[in-house]
Amino acid sequence: MYKILIIALIIFCLLLDGVSYAASSFIEHITKIRKSQGYIFKVNYQTEEEWTDGLILKLFCSFSKGAEFSFTSAGLNNIRRGWHETEISIPKVYRERYGYIRDYRVEMYSKGILVSIKSM
Repeated sequence: MYKILIIALIIFCLLLDGVSYAASSFIEHITKIRKSQGYIFKVNYQTEEEWTDGLILKLFCSFSKGAEFSFTSAGLNNIRRGWHETEISIPKVYRERYGYIRDYRVEMYSKGILVSIKSM
């Protein structure tokens, strides 16, 4: 009887912990800008904890010639609560070799856990 109660309590705590991560940060908007140097993706996101550490943004792109690549931002630490913006750049050599970007999505990870996805 006690074993079942302890297992239920552990599962409840794990689920509750996952919910708190999901509510702590999220992607609001993505802007793709094509420049002569390549592409720049501006990502607007919000954090709701007083201080946030361990955020990583991954950009997944599908190019017109069939290639698919992922690009990762630097780790974001010491972020105060509020709205923020970061950029992920893709050099023009990718456009020259693989064509134009047809589809993309950005995933946000907090401490290694996926917390938000935004796509084209």
